[in-house]
Amino acid sequence: MKEPVIVTNTAQCRDCYRCVRNCDVKAILVKDHQAQVVSELCIGCGTCVRVCPQNAKSIRSSRQDILNAQKDGRKIIASVAPSAPAFFDMQNFGVLEKALKELGFHAVEETAVGASLVAVAHREYAEKTRKKWPVIASACPVVVNLIEQYYPDLIPHLAPIVSPMIAHGRLMNRKYGKDAFVVFIGPCIAKKMEIDDDLLAGSVHAVMTFLGLREWLNENNVPLQAEGEYALEAAPDKARLFPIEGGLIATAGMNTDILDSRMIMASGLEACNDALKDIRTGNLKACMVELLACRGGCVNGPAMVGLENGTHLSRQKIIEFHVGRQPDIMIPRKDWPDLSRAYRDRKVHAPEFTEEQIQDVLHRVNKYTKDDELNCGACGYSTCREKALATLRGMAEATMCIPYMRSRSESLRQVVMEVTPNSIIIFDNNLLIHDMSPSAEKLFRCNHADMEGKPLSALISVLDDFIFVRDSGKAVMGKVRRLREDLIAEQNIVKVEGQALMIAILRDITEREKEKERFNAIREETLERTREVVSRQMRVAHEIAHLLGETTAESKTIFSHLAKLLKEDDST
Repeated sequence: MKEPVIVTNTAQCRDCYRCVRNCDVKAILVKDHQAQVVSELCIGCGTCVRVCPQNAKSIRSSRQDILNAQKDGRKIIASVAPSAPAFFDMQNFGVLEKALKELGFHAVEETAVGASLVAVAHREYAEKTRKKWPVIASACPVVVNLIEQYYPDLIPHLAPIVSPMIAHGRLMNRKYGKDAFVVFIGPCIAKKMEIDDDLLAGSVHAVMTFLGLREWLNENNVPLQAEGEYALEAAPDKARLFPIEGGLIATAGMNTDILDSRMIMASGLEACNDALKDIRTGNLKACMVELLACRGGCVNGPAMVGLENGTHLSRQKIIEFHVGRQPDIMIPRKDWPDLSRAYRDRKVHAPEFTEEQIQDVLHRVNKYTKDDELNCGACGYSTCREKALATLRGMAEATMCIPYMRSRSESLRQVVMEVTPNSIIIFDNNLLIHDMSPSAEKLFRCNHADMEGKPLSALISVLDDFIFVRDSGKAVMGKVRRLREDLIAEQNIVKVEGQALMIAILRDITEREKEKERFNAIREETLERTREVVSRQMRVAHEIAHLLGETTAESKTIFSHLAKLLKEDDST
């Protein structure tokens, strides 16, 4: 099983829902705050790739498949989309032909060859099937996917004709033999999905975008430099106009006058959906309906990003490239490949849910009445009910409701601010007060409404710690400061990362500090009294010792005298 065409890099997906908001068919599944493309629902328009602000969506690469085919000795044949002059800004096709051959391509041709055949086939089909009018052109694979998956009832209106890419691929397989490995190079992501279709498999073996080719050329230091004129072997008149709005009808030789109601040309998915809905009503009277998913045509394809020129300038370059070519040579009818194709109903039927289930999801995000359903579209769905259904289908998460999450966040913040016993002050880098908790209002004997926007110095006279945190970004934790004569607080000051805000959490420790002062005073008094007692005891001991010393000396004198008397008696 092949890797999906569009893959999300979960490390870069930032939970912004921008892809959901911009996906016309809501083929984005959000799970664990990550947006993934559901292949069964995706039509390959590439809008999610275009709009992702974090470049979290990537396109499956075919380069390794091409390199493997080269190693196997196959002939690598390039079919280059007619929108190439707008991307590579070239004056003749030889510029790209030479560069591709330097990368190892065996042959390089313009997809415009297939476009000419497809255009004629559309005109002939429309002429002989008036009962199936309006005929919807089948050249754009995104439009084909859209009809097969979301308007399957309109498949009978879809021309059973292959796209220019497939037509050219079949032609080149016949021309270059069984060893041919055909690579389509263009601005379209849906082409990668088209060659994966079992009904079309084998005509084209790999699809590379212009972006992928440019990257490959740059890595190999292959320049785009013209060397002489390279005329295409068989490129029909006007076929190079295919990538612009009305290109198919013009190539087919049909009337491109926008005032001709029999010919409808529309580009952009919104316009395509409008046209398909009008066809569904049965009231649209037209012969041919040429629909292009990208606004302005293929010159504005998802792989045309990064160009300095806009859609109109790209269109101008395509026209100039067409006008500047040599006369084209038409392919004889006998050399045409089979241009037919079939379609199938690929609609994914969503499960049904009861009103009770829908209401249960709505209640989870505090939507109990019609007034609660804002239908703001911030989640990517046009209505709250639509998002509730997507949640039940597993495509969305209940918490994608931004108004609900904001309300919940503010509610939690308010709970914390109101119940915390510590005083909280929120202020900006200019030390201007933004918010205060009720305990802070009580501590500083003020009102938040009166203090909002005022300098922090109106509450606290010593601001050096606050300035330190602002300038250094380092937090001050557990520092005791006397904020005023009767207030001592423990300060915790931190900077809010990514915002020009700071938060101070102040704990009133005035009583604790007063108790500590009283304790210190009692301790000093006790120590002083102890010193006095010890001092008196030492004096008494000294006096006793002095008296004992005198008594002992007297006793010694008496004993000495007595001993002398006794000695004299013995001698007589």
